[in-house]
Amino acid sequence: MLRRLRLFLDPFVLFKSITTERDALEYNRRHRRLLLAYARRWAMIALGCGAAMFPLGAAARVDPILCLPILGLEIGFSSAVCALLLALAVYVVLGLER
Repeated sequence: MLRRLRLFLDPFVLFKSITTERDALEYNRRHRRLLLAYARRWAMIALGCGAAMFPLGAAARVDPILCLPILGLEIGFSSAVCALLLALAVYVVLGLER
């Protein structure tokens, strides 16, 4: 179960380490398109967290205890944006020529 979750969320699990394998950089450059799927996935997670915050924000005015789920969604949103930007940055860097 945890392995499947890691495959679903970790954009770099399918890439090779350049410190241990010789052809890892070329392999990673050939397979950099995988990062776009992860970028889309993290963008959808960020949009979902952001969209879920708005109705909770309105409800939190009535019941302040609902601020706790909003904080969790905020952390999820921030993490998703960071993962999205990291995947896109590595995609761009792997596409650069020497």
